[in-house]
Amino acid sequence: MTARLLVLGSTGRIGCLLRRAWQEPPEGLAPVWHGRGASSDLAWDMLAEPWPGGRADVVLTLAGVTNRAGRLEDNGALGMAGCRAAEAAGARHVFLLSSGAVYGSARSEDLSEADEPRPDTPYGEAKLAMERAALEWRRPGRPGLTILRLGNVAGADALLGPRRAPGESIVLDPVPGAGGPVRTYIGPVSLADVLARLARLAIGGAPLPEVLNLGAAPPVDMADLLEAAGLAWRWGPPRDDVIPRVGLALDRLAALCPLRADAGTPARLVAEWRALA
Repeated sequence: MTARLLVLGSTGRIGCLLRRAWQEPPEGLAPVWHGRGASSDLAWDMLAEPWPGGRADVVLTLAGVTNRAGRLEDNGALGMAGCRAAEAAGARHVFLLSSGAVYGSARSEDLSEADEPRPDTPYGEAKLAMERAALEWRRPGRPGLTILRLGNVAGADALLGPRRAPGESIVLDPVPGAGGPVRTYIGPVSLADVLARLARLAIGGAPLPEVLNLGAAPPVDMADLLEAAGLAWRWGPPRDDVIPRVGLALDRLAALCPLRADAGTPARLVAEWRALA
């Protein structure tokens, strides 16, 4: 039986990559794409209109705000709209996209789901407030809930994602005594595979954690990523506030959704981005 997977917020960067990855629907899943454009299966203003009706087996809420101009506090309202839509649609489970930014940046170890969030940016604070509201909403009789704390997605990030003018070089902050900043990344194809796997586990009634880090191991040096992509770049001036490393611990994800061994390598990340660009 094919299950209906409602994807809320499918017109953002991650949603667009996911739509390309799922041009052929994943096994056992029928994606229903939500947005405000004519290309969407479901047009719905999540912040201004009531749930328009319809059934879904699983809901994936990608909708969110990443910049201050877009009212970061709307992240909480969008997350709760996704939770309420899942309940109204009779869904078994709702996945709510959050960010590794909730952990904060002043740590050297890989951050696990058991670590206390200590956000140090307005975006991280807004995402943590969304998480807390959703966890308070969850109770028996409502859909299951998994909060997905995502690292960087190759092609949807600030390094590879923006279009640049011909001849424009990317400026990368150097890390004293090292290379470039190190971050947890995942390629868009691997991300699509993980999300499909999680949806099928939810439909099958498998126990899923309330919080799950998303990324591919190991964390990658951004300079290595730029080199693998063959992009023009240069070092910027030294900065005292550069954050050397933000890594996510991925043991919990690996137990649920094993990735290919090279999923976190610069070459694979770039290949997946280019395959869907």
